[in-house]
Amino acid sequence: MNLFTGAFWSGLLTVILMRVWDIAKILIFFVVVRFIAYRLINRVLNAFCSRENAGPAPVNTGRVRTLGSLVKSTVSYVLIFISGVMLLRVFNIDIAPVLTAAGVVGLAVGFGAQKLVRDIIAGFFIVLENQYSVGDYITIGAVTGTVAELGMRITQLRDDVGKLVIIANGDIVQVTNHSRGPIQATLEVSVAPDTDLDKARSIIDEIGREVESRVEGVVSAPKADGITAADASKVTIRVAGEVKPGRSDAVQTALRERILQRFTQEGIKLV
Repeated sequence: MNLFTGAFWSGLLTVILMRVWDIAKILIFFVVVRFIAYRLINRVLNAFCSRENAGPAPVNTGRVRTLGSLVKSTVSYVLIFISGVMLLRVFNIDIAPVLTAAGVVGLAVGFGAQKLVRDIIAGFFIVLENQYSVGDYITIGAVTGTVAELGMRITQLRDDVGKLVIIANGDIVQVTNHSRGPIQATLEVSVAPDTDLDKARSIIDEIGREVESRVEGVVSAPKADGITAADASKVTIRVAGEVKPGRSDAVQTALRERILQRFTQEGIKLV
């Protein structure tokens, strides 16, 4: 084979141009398909947000954005894999050994990353099912706090004393979401058995209305809900009212202070 003949260089140039054209077609395929897929995903998400926001309960846009980002990433990875296989075929590389090797490596990585995969899958379903969102007041296991960050792998909670607790999504078994409606703030007040109960209940109801007007987060004024226990030494009155998530302790503290003060003024003995 003579490297200095015109036919050799002409053939080589033809092969190079054909390979370049094949590579260009694959890149065009990748860009165009990804562009179309992203546009379709955005249209679906925007339509979903518009429909849900027109209803009685507005949709959580942060959850929609997270799901959209996850779907787009999945589409990109699939297209990259397909384009990579097509490029190997352009260079006449047998893809069977490559796929076999990739499968073995993937299997080894999969065994080593089971916990990571479980965390990501659990995070996906947390977002998909809208179990909780950033800003919600929740309880996970023994930890109660506000969701500071919700990721695909971990959830970060800021508890009532300010500590940041990081929990892997795969370790979450049960979640109590306190932010999907008002919660009950309850308090039990024990008085002497010879107390005028009508008077005590009237004072408690008055204090509940004062607390509602002065303490932030009260949904419905606390009031005397009934007698929960009675014996020869005391009578226990249950006080209950609805408050916003995270405000139960503040409301209970205000109730205790006002009840103690008023009962002392009125001569009602606490037991």
